[in-house]
Amino acid sequence: MAESAGRPAQEVDQFLSTLPKVIDHITSRHTDLHTLPTLATPSSISNTLSSLPRSLPEQGLGVEGTTSYLVNSILPGILQAQNGPRYYGFVVGGVTPAAQLADILSTSYDENVQVNLYQQTASVAVEQRALELVLDLLSIERKVFMGRTMTTGATSANVLGLACARDYLYANSPHLPQGYSYAQDGPPSSPTLPSPPIIVLSLYPHFSIQKAASLVGLGSSSRIIHSMPSQADDELAFDVYKLEERLEAEKQAGRGVIVVYGIGEVNTGGFGRGLGDVAELCKKYGAWLHVDAAFGGFAGLMPELAEYTKDMDKADSLTLDGHKWLNVPYDCGLFFTRHTSSLTTVFQPPSASAPAYLASSSASPQSAQPTGLAEAEGTVQAQDVPSPLYVGIENSRRFRALPLLASLLSLGKEGYRDIVTRNILFARKVATFINESPHYELLNPSPRASVGDQKTTSEDSGGLDIIPSNIVLFRGSSASPYPPSSPGSSTELTKAINDTRLLYVSATKWRGEGAVRIAVSNYLTDEARDLDIVLGVLGRLGRGERGVQGGGVSVIQSR
Repeated sequence: MAESAGRPAQEVDQFLSTLPKVIDHITSRHTDLHTLPTLATPSSISNTLSSLPRSLPEQGLGVEGTTSYLVNSILPGILQAQNGPRYYGFVVGGVTPAAQLADILSTSYDENVQVNLYQQTASVAVEQRALELVLDLLSIERKVFMGRTMTTGATSANVLGLACARDYLYANSPHLPQGYSYAQDGPPSSPTLPSPPIIVLSLYPHFSIQKAASLVGLGSSSRIIHSMPSQADDELAFDVYKLEERLEAEKQAGRGVIVVYGIGEVNTGGFGRGLGDVAELCKKYGAWLHVDAAFGGFAGLMPELAEYTKDMDKADSLTLDGHKWLNVPYDCGLFFTRHTSSLTTVFQPPSASAPAYLASSSASPQSAQPTGLAEAEGTVQAQDVPSPLYVGIENSRRFRALPLLASLLSLGKEGYRDIVTRNILFARKVATFINESPHYELLNPSPRASVGDQKTTSEDSGGLDIIPSNIVLFRGSSASPYPPSSPGSSTELTKAINDTRLLYVSATKWRGEGAVRIAVSNYLTDEARDLDIVLGVLGRLGRGERGVQGGGVSVIQSR
């Protein structure tokens, strides 16, 4: 042990003596993750809340005492298995083993990945390579999206996309000097500029798009964000004729347009057609195409869904998420743009005002050139990677690329193809059960599985494509204890499912009515182990029994 004295030495000793206990806890939890209840009990949550200190103590608890307090009093009151195989709320991935170990290592090293000091640390280059490997996973040429960075999540990535779009559209506005920079010069005051000067056109924009539009100064009201008509036979696809009419009219007015295309509708898991056509129109009329693929961007790894994701490379900016289907730990968002200059214009200060102490390494580039085989076109060498603080929101940021890199390398394309395919097939088996049950109504059947208002069987639908992807949207039927005619019945059904603590689902609304939503996104979800549990809970509740989880045992009571 290093020669040190006093309190630091005591804390080092306590760290070393406490670390095995933490490792044992993590090991036990990882081993039992498939059997852990999804939620904490109400009493555990109450105990955690009552244990919180009312004020900061004068004397600290020390490393050992604090760690014991966390394990014994805090952790029992939080989500017990959000990264477990039966947590189907929202769109939540798990944490692959390689990613979990890498995240522990990342915290241990605690590097702030903000400035490219390539002769002193490779961390920025590691992040860049991880982003390039994501493009490889999606079969997108690296050279397409030379502007790349990691963010806290899809919301931050959408902020970057709309910020880049804003500056690009102002820089190319017919009402302003060529190259005008909103980021550096603020809102323009040209009397000929339309009001509003930039609008957003979309079908069903995620709330994060509204938040991003508000944050970057575009506004988020219906004057700014417009819902466009969909195709008559596909509500998730733009009516390209109406879109072209609108784009032509806005171009005549000299108004900037951002078209937001969502890959994967988050409530239903459905995918629209025609991304390539939308991209061509945006290019023709000078609109910026932002593709929000946080939910469905990786669905195309399952070959039958590749048609819906194949044109992501035509976007001006692209949002993806690592902590969803890639199953890396929170937080991990991914942003890509083909307009690198727009990204740096927004986030990089003029050279005269750039902080000198945050300058990148300035040695000769030749000294950092790697040796070996030629890299794929679009690969960025270590010395050429822009400092992350100049291409993103954060100045301080953890080494979140390490878990991403580890997970990608551990699984490869085949491993991720397997996760996506297994998740979708699992969801479709649950959907088939719901569709055939007299106690439930399936709300998101795929077009081929729908026959008017009649229920189809797995044989009718071919079984595999009864729903579009990994989302099951449903509600109780009139023959169930949770009929659609009863206000709040879907909320009651959601609570009854979650109260079993055997699985977790989300309450939502679809077409103005309550619904229950299952999203299968975890690498651990296993048909042989988990399907009977899920169908058992749904079957019992549908028949009017109510599940109560207690002491690790599911107890079913009559409702």
